[in-house]
Amino acid sequence: MLTNLNNEKVNVQISKNFDVAVVGAGAAGITLTKELSSLGKNVALIEAGDYEYTDESQEIYIAKTLGDHYFDLDVARLRYFGGTTNHWNGWCRSFEEEDFKRGYLGEEYKWPITIKDIDPFKEKACDILEIPTNFKDSYLKNSKIEKIEFHFSPPVRFRDKYYKDLINNPKVHVFLNANLTDVQHEKRIINSLQLSSYNGIKANVKANKYVFAMGGIENSRYLLWFYKKYKNNFIINENSLGRYWMEHPHFTLGKAIVDKRKVSEKFYSLSAEAQKNMGILNCGFRVVELDDTALKGLLREILCVAPTIGKSLAGLAEKNLICGLAFRAAWEQAPHYENRITLDNEKDKFGIPKPILNWQKKTLDRKTVIKSIEVFNQWLLEIDGGRIQLDEWLINEKDYPTNDEIGGYHHMGGTRMHENPELGVVDKNCKVYGSDNLYMAGSSVFTTGGHNNPTLPIVQIALRLANHLVNK
Repeated sequence: MLTNLNNEKVNVQISKNFDVAVVGAGAAGITLTKELSSLGKNVALIEAGDYEYTDESQEIYIAKTLGDHYFDLDVARLRYFGGTTNHWNGWCRSFEEEDFKRGYLGEEYKWPITIKDIDPFKEKACDILEIPTNFKDSYLKNSKIEKIEFHFSPPVRFRDKYYKDLINNPKVHVFLNANLTDVQHEKRIINSLQLSSYNGIKANVKANKYVFAMGGIENSRYLLWFYKKYKNNFIINENSLGRYWMEHPHFTLGKAIVDKRKVSEKFYSLSAEAQKNMGILNCGFRVVELDDTALKGLLREILCVAPTIGKSLAGLAEKNLICGLAFRAAWEQAPHYENRITLDNEKDKFGIPKPILNWQKKTLDRKTVIKSIEVFNQWLLEIDGGRIQLDEWLINEKDYPTNDEIGGYHHMGGTRMHENPELGVVDKNCKVYGSDNLYMAGSSVFTTGGHNNPTLPIVQIALRLANHLVNK
């Protein structure tokens, strides 16, 4: 069933009491709805935008950022059915076992779950994203370097793939242009959600359980606002709310000339043991082949500073045994207490405070990429596989460049998972501490972020949450 609140002329009365109300129709919300309905649950799927992109919906995402240079927040997100899956590029990789074992860095790094808790949902998640389930990773002999594999979704546009099925599903009621504006609650329990269209039409939705799947900024924003509005009468422990927000820094580190016989993969990372021994997080290296003109330029530079090596490389170039590479990295950002979502004094058209993203890369973030480069470069030298020419900002410890990739548009944390309510917002089953029936879904629950793109684990954790809600 479909209700587009913008098309209604009077306030909508919903008599049905749903098993679960899901707020947000992105990867997490649609996955959760699809899975719950297949398991026999009646679900309300509530989307603030329309089926198509609209300016009136997207402008709600205009907000401030403080700290390091970052994207405009209305560019980094999409606010219509399907969410950010409407423009993602399809990169897929799940968490690794070591991503759940960061206790050596402190209590705040500890997940309350392990890889074994999400692995059972990997096959179904890969099917949803239309990718193979097997990732062919392997450690290189006698080294700390691992060859890793990404899979690439077509990419799946969740709107195109699931919209018709969901609106025709007797177990699902889809709401469009339905902005969450308030909650009714008492004694740790949410009783209903108040929704509003852009032209003032209202509706109330009641359910036994509620899931916020609005993204890595909006989940925090709404909980912060409800806490501010209702204070201790609401259900939140505020100590970590909106805190420990994370991205994946993405930067070009330099250029390289490599022997194609020895460096043949596109993606590399460090072994778990190496990460732990150096006290760093995960870093993924990406090598992108340059054209012949760029290779010749690199050879000229090397001939000027190291003639012997340059002549050797030039000889290999004549035999087409080497290539020039752009050397890039996307790495795991540490969860810092100061990186957070706060509320602005400025409000949106519904009277809800806009978010402010406070984001800076810290000491451990730079240490992670520097130490990872050192290990990778040492491996190259040991196998005589090539040479890396690092960019000046890295060599001389200058500021991060502002004209690079910057990040992955990956918004993680803010309503993070932790066994200690003082260090997290949700428990291991994504239930909000202090609540009996409110849950969070999406990458906002990530305790740490790995270096992987988040879509696959978002879907895995959404499937796990659906399983919990049905079997609880």
